[in-house]
Amino acid sequence: MTKNGRKMCIASALVLVLTAGIIIAANIDTAETNHINTENDTYTIYSEDANNISYIDVIGGQDEIRAVNLGDSVWTINDFTPDEVDTAKAYGIAGTVAQMISKNKIAENPSDLSQYGLDTPSLTVVITKKNGDSDTFYIGDQSPTLGEYFIMRDGINTVYTIYEFKVDTLCKPVSYYREFNRFNVNIDDITNIKIIRQDESVEVKIVDKIDENTNNVWEMVSPYACGANDDYIDNKILEPIRNINLSTPISDTDGGITDKSPILTLKIKPYDEIMGKYGDEYTETLTVGSTINGKTYVKYKENIYSSDSESLSFVNESSFNIVSKLQALVDISKVKRVMLEYNGESHSIDISRSGNAYNFKADGDNADERLSKTMYQAIISLAVDGVYNGETLGDVIFRLTYEGNNSADNTIVEFSSINDLSCALTRNGKTEFTIRKNKVNELIDAFTSYLKNYK
Repeated sequence: MTKNGRKMCIASALVLVLTAGIIIAANIDTAETNHINTENDTYTIYSEDANNISYIDVIGGQDEIRAVNLGDSVWTINDFTPDEVDTAKAYGIAGTVAQMISKNKIAENPSDLSQYGLDTPSLTVVITKKNGDSDTFYIGDQSPTLGEYFIMRDGINTVYTIYEFKVDTLCKPVSYYREFNRFNVNIDDITNIKIIRQDESVEVKIVDKIDENTNNVWEMVSPYACGANDDYIDNKILEPIRNINLSTPISDTDGGITDKSPILTLKIKPYDEIMGKYGDEYTETLTVGSTINGKTYVKYKENIYSSDSESLSFVNESSFNIVSKLQALVDISKVKRVMLEYNGESHSIDISRSGNAYNFKADGDNADERLSKTMYQAIISLAVDGVYNGETLGDVIFRLTYEGNNSADNTIVEFSSINDLSCALTRNGKTEFTIRKNKVNELIDAFTSYLKNYK
């Protein structure tokens, strides 16, 4: 039951405040006077290991709810299977009642329960344990001064207050538990991303950080082994994956899914922060179908769902374009010099670090950091246009040499003419992509302009 819904349930009781509010307030004030005012002074209403509970009945809300313990910290609602409800939400009921702490002890053995709404409780909670014993709690009105709800345990006639958010949790309708994202993935636990598009595939996997100053924690496995662009992965792949929401299965469509549909697979190794260890690795698979009116159909396990198309748009991007973006970044923290050779000229940008700041020199002279970073980003962000298919290579019209802090980080990228429109991109001796020649010329022009204004 929502906060507003709950207040509607007790509206008749709150009308009494007009005539009996002074009496209620007086009783509460008296109880609070006897309440020792220390920061950690609280009362334990109930404490039980959730694993020892068989089921919990909540009576009096929008729907009658039974939370059922299936073992291994998996809970469900009423007679639904775990696949039909959000088991994390179901477990929330157990967490709500297994440990109940109160800041306020209101009254012992009260003579008049009506002033707390406990003569006709709005909620009754019955906790049945595995040994067959049960404990019953009654929840009454919301205190007009404390903002919390009155609660009393059957057989222990002492009135306390319970936090409002706990009552809100207990009042949720059945529909609340059936509306959830069935694709529930923590992106921090993803260790491998693979996109398969017919005969093409792109695969990246996570690698350990080399040190605290190294940003690149991803590497590409296929179609080329190399470092990957973390920014692209974080912002264009992982963040959209976080936003994939698959709630209600759709039964009246195949979603345009065929044996040629793009497939996204994620390897996940969950980390339990409480236990401080990793769980078993598993794989999630999504098959992406048609996009209609901003929604993309997705097959997940045995069902078809629809999700916001923005969260899956990266899957439909051409593989070579994804590859180029993944390859674009040459980690600045690993580079101490970039040499640029074109038109018979040779120029350099030297890069050093001072704390979190970068120092740049252009052809030996101190250069403006902002302008130099912008230029460096332009150098590493050339987007290719296609995959190299064995075309005859002409002269090298532009060469980039990245000199790393370690020799293993050295990279040479050459752009060789194919025809009047295209060049081939060769990296460390391997020709991989084609790129429009005008893009290379635009970069040369931008660098020439930078040399005139770098100070």
